[in-house]
Amino acid sequence: MRITIVGAGGVGGYVGARLQASGEQVAYLARGAHLAALQREGLRLRSPEGELHLPAVRASADARELGTAELVLFAVKLWDTEAAAAALAPLLGPDSRVLTLQNGIDSVAQIARHVPRAQVRGGAIYVSAYIDAPGVIVSPGGQHRIVADGAGGDPVIAAFCAACTRAQGIEARATEHIERALWEKFVALSSISGATALLRAPSGPILAHPETRAFVRQLIDEGVAVAAAAGQPLKEGYAEASMEGIGAMPANFRSSMAEDLDRGRRLELRWLSGRLHALGLELGVATPAHTAVYRGLVLHENGRLAAG
Repeated sequence: MRITIVGAGGVGGYVGARLQASGEQVAYLARGAHLAALQREGLRLRSPEGELHLPAVRASADARELGTAELVLFAVKLWDTEAAAAALAPLLGPDSRVLTLQNGIDSVAQIARHVPRAQVRGGAIYVSAYIDAPGVIVSPGGQHRIVADGAGGDPVIAAFCAACTRAQGIEARATEHIERALWEKFVALSSISGATALLRAPSGPILAHPETRAFVRQLIDEGVAVAAAAGQPLKEGYAEASMEGIGAMPANFRSSMAEDLDRGRRLELRWLSGRLHALGLELGVATPAHTAVYRGLVLHENGRLAAG
């Protein structure tokens, strides 16, 4: 299957590496030092399963050099969505699909401003991974799965799920109810991202302390209330299941937003806790915990503060 990764960072690099290692034709749209390392030394993936090194990868900053793909996996950070979506045309044929693996609940609508809506599919990915150094992706473990919009039996999405089945370290399934899947991830991710970033700690110590554990549960409960008010009620027992899921993660798990905060990079804050804060105001739902996350991190949303 011809697959192009748009945004070859933590998530995109992880999925691309797994698929390429299993024999799929994978190309990477990247930039800067990361692109230079990919072109010079290939792609390295480090995880509890060991190190995977792909010495030769097809990577470029110019979509025109990569040609059309059957499937574009769209994994850029949320603040890059508009610019990256506007540059997708050279990658797409009439039967191509764009599967967004971005966080939040707004990605499909944003991409569809630049790509025919019929070619855009929503997706929720559960992978913890980040760029440790140019050309090097690190995943601390945990879940490695994707839920993709397979409404109507989309053959491209079906082929992608089959490709993931053949690969090691990633699984994918199609769903007829992608909005539900996106909201389920949105609420859980906003909560653990907000907690690990604001508290500057991994999930293990956060869940081990009764006060910070209660904070995570409050974040989840607020998200559940907002989802219900937005007409996207989550399944019964969702909050308890989310807490169990977070507890099952490696104790050293930190969200990509926490990693970005430490490295002085831009944050996806406004699309996560910031979005829940805004939705709460719009829908009349109190969100004091998410509001605290948003206000506590908002000075850093564009990267490290300038000295002085």
